[in-house]
Amino acid sequence: MADYDFVVIGGGPAGYTAALKAAERGARVAVVEAERPGGACINHTCIPTNIMLSAATSFLETRELDVMGVFSVGETFNYGRAAARKDALAKQLADGTRAALRIAKVALIEGRAAFRSAEAISVTAGDGVQELAAQAFLIATGSRWEAPSIPGVAPERVLTADAVHRLAEAPKSALILGGGPADTAFGLEYAVLLAAAGAQVTIATPAARLLPGVDQTVAEVAVAALGDLGITVLTGAHVRGGPGMDVEVEHGGGSTTVEAELLVAADTRKPFVEGLNLEAAGLPASAPISVGRDCRTRVPRILAAGDVTGGVMLTNAASHMGEVAAINATGGAARTRLSAVPQLLHGVPEIAWIGMTEEAARAAGHEVATGIADLGYNARAMTLGARQGMVKVVAERELGEILGVHMVGPGGAEVLAAAATAMQAEVTVHDLAATVYWHPSLAEGLAEAARRALA
Repeated sequence: MADYDFVVIGGGPAGYTAALKAAERGARVAVVEAERPGGACINHTCIPTNIMLSAATSFLETRELDVMGVFSVGETFNYGRAAARKDALAKQLADGTRAALRIAKVALIEGRAAFRSAEAISVTAGDGVQELAAQAFLIATGSRWEAPSIPGVAPERVLTADAVHRLAEAPKSALILGGGPADTAFGLEYAVLLAAAGAQVTIATPAARLLPGVDQTVAEVAVAALGDLGITVLTGAHVRGGPGMDVEVEHGGGSTTVEAELLVAADTRKPFVEGLNLEAAGLPASAPISVGRDCRTRVPRILAAGDVTGGVMLTNAASHMGEVAAINATGGAARTRLSAVPQLLHGVPEIAWIGMTEEAARAAGHEVATGIADLGYNARAMTLGARQGMVKVVAERELGEILGVHMVGPGGAEVLAAAATAMQAEVTVHDLAATVYWHPSLAEGLAEAARRALA
């Protein structure tokens, strides 16, 4: 008899979501995790970044009130104190994940897993090795960062996202490197964070424009907002080494010498399968791990979810895949839906989007209708001190299908929630335009953009 019905390798969003869902469905479940539960999201990226940026955003907002004479604040954002707060809150969330697993009677086994066959794994920990057999396995080992090597730049000056959070204080200058899976998307968050802490920040992206995966109209507003924070953006850029703190950046406008105490490669993640011995289970040794919409690999009893599968390397996508995997591993039938996953960059302002950009929709052959609501005229945005922002709706002209929603401005996560619900429910742009939202609210911009798409 197998030790467990379902063994999950990795305790991040895909892993713990799958474990809790499988336990809810009556399975005997174990999670094998070598580090603290919560994965990269809670311990290294999403949550720490959000905590740090919430502090930075509050600082910038209060500084705006200082300018208006409402009250006085200091000139300095205390990066070290914000980092200490981040450590405490991230630990609290990780402990909460551990507690949730315990309450659900999921066994948490500390150690590193390796397949012995498609039916069993070995788990190596400080006190030895144990073998576990299961009816089904889920590989949810996530991704890891690989810092790029830049000729002429000392390796210790090149930081990945997780290392930025461990800094005791902000650098005086920083160069944010684009070119990862999402180009400068996540790097933009660190640019805002470091700029708020007083660093002179430059973003260098090899793409022809900032945020090439984001709707162009939204990206243009975002660039202007970054300029307000003193952040310089160089496009078509290639970074070369340089003497001392200087770094040569060749870009569309020529060549620029950038002073950079630190270089931040925020999005250089690679799916992580090191040490899993996948060949013993009948799987290819290389990553990413290929799965179908049921999250099954080519070995039916072995599933995979989250960053380790490549594709949409986001926490919400990982959690969704983990739940689908758990349902299928416990006798159900579920399929992933990753075509419209909400995405958001926490910055000043926030940048949020779901579904297709206008450019992508036209390229796919849709007859497109678009509508834009200027948040400069939105009462709620004005009360929040937002100087610029917009909501854009992309719809199919004849049928009214909502193809995408894009926003730059405060409260992006909340507006995105309404947009995601509308797209999941397959309501039309006509329905969205007729929806009555609270006044004053940022969501009113969503309905206004939908009405403009119908004009």
